[in-house]
Parts: sequence; structure tokens; C-alpha cells
Amino acid sequence: MNNLITDLQALPPIAWVGVFFTAMAFALFMAVIPHRYDPTGFINDKVKHALTFLVLFGLFDLAWPTVGMPWWKPVSLFGFGVMIEACQQMTRYRSFSVGDIVANVVGILGYLGLYTMYQGHI
Repeated sequence: MNNLITDLQALPPIAWVGVFFTAMAFALFMAVIPHRYDPTGFINDKVKHALTFLVLFGLFDLAWPTVGMPWWKPVSLFGFGVMIEACQQMTRYRSFSVGDIVANVVGILGYLGLYTMYQGHI
């Protein structure tokens, strides 16, 4: 596992910035399309939210490497999740969901847990 993380960190952060923003755009796109067009509709919605935000956080961390975990990273992702829900509310076919925000927080906390374990080399 250490080699994989080291290999991922070896890529220049600017490459990860592009991947991160592409992933954010894709997440927003998937969040606002009608349910009938969602190819991942068979996966539990809350699981999708948690996994999406766990992955987004990992990409965010690779795009903007820091010493330690600054507060603005999880707060920024939380804000992105709230913004997605606000965008959904503006459609006629989606709605704002506090449950989705909770699932996003689960993904964010999941990444923070993995981050803590890796930093402690547990």
C-alpha cells in the first residue's frame, strides 16, 4: 500500500488538479441528471454519495498536498456537497436531501480516517 501511495504522490500536483476538477464536474453532472438516465441507479444512493466524497477527498489531497490536514479541505468538500444539493433543488426532478449531505460527510470522515491511519502507519 505504501508503494501505491508513493507512486500516486510522485505525479505532479497539477496533473491531480485536472483529475480533481474533472471528477467534481462529473459528480455534479451525475447529481443533476434525471434518475432514469443514471447508469449507476442500481447502487444505493447513500453508498454512492459516501464513496464519491471519499474519492473526491483523495483526489483533493493529491492535487493540493499539505503538511497535516488543514481544516479547509474537509470544509470545502462539505460546501461542494451542499452546493450539489442546492443545484438538485433547482431542477424539477431532483430535490435537496439532508440524508445525502450526511452520506457525503460519511465519505469525508472515511477519508480522514484512512488519512490518519496512513499517517500513523497503522
